[in-house]
Amino acid sequence: MGVLRDLPAWVFAVLTLAFFVGTSIVGLIWARNWGGRRGLHTLVDNSAVGWIFSAILVIYGIAIGLIAIETWNNLSDAAKVASQEAGEIAALHGDLGGYPPSVQAELRRLLVRYTHTVIEKEWPAQHRGLIPSEGTDVLNELEREMIALEPATDGQRIAHAEALSTFNRLTEFRRQRVEAVDNAMPGTLWGVVLVGAALAIVASYVFSMESLFLHALMTGLLAAMIGLVVFFIASTDLPYRGAIAVEPQAYDIVLRDLLER
Repeated sequence: MGVLRDLPAWVFAVLTLAFFVGTSIVGLIWARNWGGRRGLHTLVDNSAVGWIFSAILVIYGIAIGLIAIETWNNLSDAAKVASQEAGEIAALHGDLGGYPPSVQAELRRLLVRYTHTVIEKEWPAQHRGLIPSEGTDVLNELEREMIALEPATDGQRIAHAEALSTFNRLTEFRRQRVEAVDNAMPGTLWGVVLVGAALAIVASYVFSMESLFLHALMTGLLAAMIGLVVFFIASTDLPYRGAIAVEPQAYDIVLRDLLER
């Protein structure tokens, strides 16, 4: 699945649809031949099958719909956390303005270095599904420099307290971002998605239809719809991987507009 996620979105979508539609039609042809040799089609009551088929689709549709919503929420939350972390970088840059000029320059240099590290080293690692760690050393160095400072005036003490508070929020958002890297959907849920898809498609084989073309058309449309939803879930499952992964634009904006002016 990881290799497929790294493909362009349209290629991943085409391959997913081709797999679901192709296998469903092959299975339909085999099922019709197998049932035809045994005369099973004469025993089928399409109205009764329709009721059962509708119940299967409703149950599966609700389940897969809820899963799709959850994966989209995870992607949205990851994008929000990245934006919040970038926002705290900008806020900390402003808070450091209350420090003495000599200390302020060094702290801001470390903050710029951290932002570069996130964009240039951590984000590529996240795209490969790896937990990034390069930024931790930079933040630890920044924290040591901040804690070592002894404010000399009331104004510096206020600025120092605010900067430390902002730094703590920054590290919290970083933690949330790192945790989201491998926050994949559990295998049991993938089992529900794929086994449910197979059951829904196989259930369409039970209908008795004279025209193979019409039967294949209806089964193929069902498989294509299921394939699209599966593609959506797979594409949004890991928020920092794939063609529609969260990108570091928020950090680029902060770096361009604030840190390197």
